[in-house]
Amino acid sequence: MADAAQVLRTAAQRGHRLTRPRRMVIEALAATAEPLSARALHEAVGTGRIDLVTVYRTLDWLKQIGLARPVLTGEGMERVELVPAERHTHHLVCDGCGAVRTVSVCGLDRTIAERIEREHGFQVDHHQLIFHGRCATCSGARSEAAS
Repeated sequence: MADAAQVLRTAAQRGHRLTRPRRMVIEALAATAEPLSARALHEAVGTGRIDLVTVYRTLDWLKQIGLARPVLTGEGMERVELVPAERHTHHLVCDGCGAVRTVSVCGLDRTIAERIEREHGFQVDHHQLIFHGRCATCSGARSEAAS
């Protein structure tokens, strides 16, 4: 999970204005353990405190300056997360309830990127893995139903 204070500090050091809505969006994103859609973020901030268009604009701004990134889960909507301190993370998507978790494990090493470059002439700068399955709650519910 990214630290709101660090994101705010980085944005300020880069000369960006930190308006109240921008602060609210950053703080709400930092407070969650999973990437959020703009609508979910709008609800987390409080629908009466900020309008949805401002949430979308703030997310676009955060992605443009490299402090947030999109997480495409295959569900037809983009979720966004602040770029965590460890920078290299992957995601677990529950096909049962739709929960998305960010994890900092990776089984890919540099040899895969080197092979891709060698065989396809493509230089890998970064990668993103999304693992689909069932979270502990959903897999527990499925196990109980089978009993």
